[in-house]
Amino acid sequence: MTGFPSDTDRRGLGERLNRHPGMLHLGARIDLSDPDGEVRATVDPIQPHHRGGLGTEAVNGVVIAGIFDLVIGITGYLHVFGRRAGVAQLNVQYLRPVTGDRFDVVGRPTRVGQNLVFAAAELRDAQERLCARCDGIVAVSSSAHGPAAEEFAL
Repeated sequence: MTGFPSDTDRRGLGERLNRHPGMLHLGARIDLSDPDGEVRATVDPIQPHHRGGLGTEAVNGVVIAGIFDLVIGITGYLHVFGRRAGVAQLNVQYLRPVTGDRFDVVGRPTRVGQNLVFAAAELRDAQERLCARCDGIVAVSSSAHGPAAEEFAL
């Protein structure tokens, strides 16, 4: 099957992703409940291993880039469900330090084609301040079957 997943498929995929060892280590939870394909990742609480940006208590840029990679990749995959897809490009803009105890990243598709999915994501802190944004491209394989959530390389 290819195309956008049903509510049941999205719920099952989200549950499997949230049990994935990489997700557990990252400390993020994925929400795929939006019927239009919005992907939400929440880090709550921010842990000590997330911090250290510029030697401060701010979230480190590599953590932010990793969450964007995750959200952009899943956003693309949802729109070609059943086909292999992977992030080919990310353009991250760091706008302000991410402090506090939690943050959310929301990704949305901007254009879906046969071989590429373009997506955008925003990171907001607990006070809803925009701290970073990202544009990304997900490349779609001609392979007919995408990986199971357990096989995702997070």
